[in-house]
Amino acid sequence: MKTLLVVLIMFPYLTSLHAGVFVFNSLKTLINPTPPSVILTVLDSPQVFLNITRTTANTIYWSDFQQTSSDWLARGGGWWVSGSGHKGSGVSGQDDNGGIGGASQYYLNLPLNSYVEFYVGVKLRYSGTGYAGIALINNNLNRLYEISINPSGASGVLTIWSYNVERSNEWRLLTSSSNFPYTVQWLTLIIRYQYAGSYVRISAEIYSENGEHLASASAISTSTRRFPAQYVGLEIDGGSALFDDFVISTKNPTIITVTGLPSFASVQLHDLNGSLVGEALSDINGTGTLNVIADLITGQGEGGVLTVNVNTTPYSLETSFPLIGGEEYFVSSTKVFEGYADSTNTSATIHFFINYSGSRLEVIKLYPVLTEKFDVRLILESLEAAGGFSLIITLESSNTSATPIVIVNGTVLSPYTSTLSLYEEDLNIVVSELFFRNNYMAKLSVEYCLSNKSVCVSYPLILYGLGGEES
Repeated sequence: MKTLLVVLIMFPYLTSLHAGVFVFNSLKTLINPTPPSVILTVLDSPQVFLNITRTTANTIYWSDFQQTSSDWLARGGGWWVSGSGHKGSGVSGQDDNGGIGGASQYYLNLPLNSYVEFYVGVKLRYSGTGYAGIALINNNLNRLYEISINPSGASGVLTIWSYNVERSNEWRLLTSSSNFPYTVQWLTLIIRYQYAGSYVRISAEIYSENGEHLASASAISTSTRRFPAQYVGLEIDGGSALFDDFVISTKNPTIITVTGLPSFASVQLHDLNGSLVGEALSDINGTGTLNVIADLITGQGEGGVLTVNVNTTPYSLETSFPLIGGEEYFVSSTKVFEGYADSTNTSATIHFFINYSGSRLEVIKLYPVLTEKFDVRLILESLEAAGGFSLIITLESSNTSATPIVIVNGTVLSPYTSTLSLYEEDLNIVVSELFFRNNYMAKLSVEYCLSNKSVCVSYPLILYGLGGEES
């Protein structure tokens, strides 16, 4: 009984204790995360222009007359390649009245009767008082249309004639322009020929040496003796003349179109001697239309330099082939890098696609969040690279640069930068030299410390190399 009594007394106590264990009051806690003292953002990469390629085949024939060619045949006159061309050599001609219609022709032995429309562009320099220009000749070499300039003192006219077409074995003036001021200089003659079966339409423009439009002329021939042009030739009727930059094209040879450009970028074309050929501003679609009346065939036919200016930074592409009026060209480009920061802006990963040999490439910007002063530096933690990897990377403020991290041919010469102060002004992480042939991975730390070194924080920065094309 005594034992049982004790148990009965304790039972209510135990019941009360058990119930008390599961009675809770709710507790609410508000946690405010502390923002980082410094944040980083990955900057936009510039475009690097890699190559220029022709994307059309509008040119039927071109010649810069740098040497004698068997493509050309004489019909009267004396014709030879001289060193007196517009740039380099050109063709000199002297009339002897021995060609079609008593003039002299130097014609391209290339049948063109399969074309119902084409353009002809040529530069000419004429000091005579007769006629000099272009002849469109029939298959039998006994009829032609002549498009020529006719100087008289300080003025000249642009004329379109026919021979043995409107009148049998006679010349007929189809049209002439109004007078324009004339001086002996390199003029540019542009002709558009159209054959429609029932008529032949010829239109022409003449431009001065500096590209000023001087005159226009247009004529239609409906004679039953009209013909589809079989040959195109240079023509002189009186005296001597010089010719250069000859182009036959299905498009207007005064224009070069360049695609693949950034929107609203300035683009310039120079010959290899640095002379400006044409320039333009690209449209919203990245297409630039360059007027190349100054040089229908860039330079001496050996190539040119296309310069694209993006945000005042010039990028130049040199070609080993001539850029010819009437054609379209595509500029291929790539970003140097792409990257991203994490959601807290306290780490970043950068992928480099090509080598970079410029003076400076801004990759990351560091911003102070607090008003405290920090000392910042970069530290190279590890490197995985094979074959000729080189890198120079540093910190920059608006007025100074830290001593850089330097890696040359896979050898680390300096594993960290000196420190720069981050206070009220941002800092940039800048690459000035980057070369790699194979993929690589470089792990760095962005370390910032209070000026008394009591607290230091590191942000991871990973650089990857993918490819290694030359920039």
